[in-house]
Amino acid sequence: MKKYLTTLLITSLLAFPTLAAANDNLIIVLDASNSMWGKINDKHKIELARSSLATLLDKQPENASIGLIAYGNQRKSDCHDINVLAKPGENTPSDLLKQATDIMPLGRSPISAAIQQAASMGNTILLISDGQESCDADPCATVKELKAKNSALRIQVLGFRDDQDSQLKCIATNSGGSFAIASDTPAVTNLLNSLPAQEVTANTPADNKTNTASAPATLQLTVGASNDPENLPASFLLYDTEDRHITNFTAQTQVSHSIPAGTYRVDALWGEIKHTQTLTLTSGKTTSYRFDLGPMGKLSLQAQDAQQKPVDANFTFYSANGNYFSDRLLKSQIKEKLPIGSYRIKASVGEQSQEATVEITTTAETSHTFTFKAAH
Repeated sequence: MKKYLTTLLITSLLAFPTLAAANDNLIIVLDASNSMWGKINDKHKIELARSSLATLLDKQPENASIGLIAYGNQRKSDCHDINVLAKPGENTPSDLLKQATDIMPLGRSPISAAIQQAASMGNTILLISDGQESCDADPCATVKELKAKNSALRIQVLGFRDDQDSQLKCIATNSGGSFAIASDTPAVTNLLNSLPAQEVTANTPADNKTNTASAPATLQLTVGASNDPENLPASFLLYDTEDRHITNFTAQTQVSHSIPAGTYRVDALWGEIKHTQTLTLTSGKTTSYRFDLGPMGKLSLQAQDAQQKPVDANFTFYSANGNYFSDRLLKSQIKEKLPIGSYRIKASVGEQSQEATVEITTTAETSHTFTFKAAH
């Protein structure tokens, strides 16, 4: 298990939804309650949590805007034991990792209050937790309220058990994030890859093959289907020849960026799909590149009650091999463009949930309606 977690790479951006530019901080919330001393495959859960954090933090630039909160690490039975170990940008990733390594689990689990504090510091939260709230609060309801006030909020949750009524799952669902159980390596990979790369100021490393005395080059980037000229909102990450992160662009249908001439690697992300291309830019010229997602088709989904009246539902998309693809929250009807193939769709209204398998083709729009019973 430790080997799986420590080999994950954290280099990606979610293409949906756009994060508020002024609050793109990543806030890590680490469970340090006593139950984190439990073991999985002979490894303490806190050790696995540290390994996952090491994978994340090792890939971040030194001036990344990341905060760290721990709960339950100072007092044995105190629901106010929530500790801001570092505000965003206050410490380097290596310092944050050292702080996390020094944490010793001890007390209780004020999950709801910890999430509230984290949400005041950033839009994206990584919650690494062992289980349920133990401080007379409802984190599911708390997250729903926070999401209503801030639609950009997203909480990704890495858990250590897969209870059917898990609060951790509803925290992820209510915020538009993902839940992964530590033993499910593909799910953990998807979850960690969905964390936003922390943007740093564009720079020109001395050993990058650029000519700063010349006019800059212009880089234009788009993403789209091979059978549709329309551009799709995607995220782009730019790296130099030494694999150092230069800058990124989140959820844009087209990027036009001036940069010193040279050779760069571009990662384009649309949902859970990632494409990579190496481009050589010439001084004073524009280089345009369109990432081709292949042929795509259209999907229309509806949620209704027994009287055929629209109801708001949460829709989660999974690929044919079971991997999380994307989701849409609190919609009665959605229309999507998806690469051709099979998808499993889960729709939920309150405690009711349904699943359907759909086939996306290029020949006709695929439609499906979920019908739910009236809530009691």
